[in-house]
Amino acid sequence: MFTAATLSIHPGRSVFFYYETVTLSCTVPGNFSSWTVKRNTSTRSSVSCETWGQLNGSSCTIKGVYPSDSGVYWCESDSRECSNTINITVTTGVILQGPAVPLTEGDSVTLNCSYKEKYAKESTSNFSTAFYRNGTFFEKKPAGRLSLIHVSKENEAFYKCVHPTKGQSPEVWLEVRENNIPVTTPDPDPDPTPPIALPKLLSTILLFILYTCILILAVYTYRKWAQARAEAERKWPDHL
Repeated sequence: MFTAATLSIHPGRSVFFYYETVTLSCTVPGNFSSWTVKRNTSTRSSVSCETWGQLNGSSCTIKGVYPSDSGVYWCESDSRECSNTINITVTTGVILQGPAVPLTEGDSVTLNCSYKEKYAKESTSNFSTAFYRNGTFFEKKPAGRLSLIHVSKENEAFYKCVHPTKGQSPEVWLEVRENNIPVTTPDPDPDPTPPIALPKLLSTILLFILYTCILILAVYTYRKWAQARAEAERKWPDHL
């Protein structure tokens, strides 16, 4: 039975600054060797890791990403089966760090707005940040972090952040998948004397009515017979 690979990324986000190191890994239970990481970029399509990264088993590492590394990445097997995809964007200035893979309903996530000059060593999030969802102002935070607790499908949208003086980030897509685990609720405390089921109750009533009718008919028949016998004894005493 075929088992699809899962592509994961470290660090676990989809937007990166210049020169960061990014590792993509294919995971398949019990089988790693037949899968490789491939990508589509603005210049080339379906290119394997050996061309643009450092291959290590089922993983591929890019040391020092550049805008030319922006694109769509996936795992592909020798028989051309494919995994999930991850979109990577490489830029400078302001970025919004969000999850690269879909969330499940009930998960929590923090979107981190960061700013970094092209050749700076460290980024910063210590600035007042405006967050937008699907192009509409959503919320303002004093330190560049937006926490979404117990997400639902309503949180699925494009998000971006705006620095007060340095501009805005590229949009990131936050996908939320339905939680398919069934929710069960405990049964209420059972009644210590549960009521008789309706069909059984109706059967009992009908049987009682039937037995009563038979009894009444028997008593009526006996009385008629007794009256007839008494009448006969009065008319023909010598014949009885």
